[in-house]
Amino acid sequence: MKKSNPFVILVALLLSATSAFSQASVSAGLSYGSFNYDISGTKYTGDGGVLNLEGQLSPSITYSLSMSDGKFDDQVLSNSEGSITYNVYPNIGVHFMGSQIKLATVKETDTSLGFSYNINTPTLGINIFAGSDINNYGKFYTYGTKINLGVTRGSSLILSYKTEDRKQKATTMDARFVYDLTSTLGLNLGYKSTETKNAAGTAVVLKGNTTYAGIMYRF
Repeated sequence: MKKSNPFVILVALLLSATSAFSQASVSAGLSYGSFNYDISGTKYTGDGGVLNLEGQLSPSITYSLSMSDGKFDDQVLSNSEGSITYNVYPNIGVHFMGSQIKLATVKETDTSLGFSYNINTPTLGINIFAGSDINNYGKFYTYGTKINLGVTRGSSLILSYKTEDRKQKATTMDARFVYDLTSTLGLNLGYKSTETKNAAGTAVVLKGNTTYAGIMYRF
């Protein structure tokens, strides 16, 4: 029997639950992306699209999703990350994470379950999270942080860092700037770097970045 991909399940839950909850709110960003990657000395450059989704299904449930898809001659890049957090206390939540990267010989999928700690003020939001791979719980871990900083009124800088200790150790760093043009429409600018290493953590297998620019819509 073919195993279901937990990351696909996560994406389906996000998309379906947004319309199911009456209190749901979402910020959706659609951008043009420029990709530049290196796999063991082979260069891959191309372009494609980047989708960012962030929102709240209820006062205690929040979610985030980032998807990048691009074309490199005869190769296709697919790089996605998503999470759902259920706050059991105002600052402590159960955190479910999924990620996937596919390009040439690199094909890795990770799903982790753990906890998060949140600090929120009118101009600053900090999320710290840690979890373990659900298929090898207690063996492989994922941890990181996300910071949402209100730079000026109507603009924010979102910084995130995540390390996944799995078969191919993966580290991602993302910086995104959102500038409001109206109450519902804004500019979305970002830069994301990704690096994976071999199982021993001694050699870099994949290293690259994505630069993107587009619009953000809130509804």
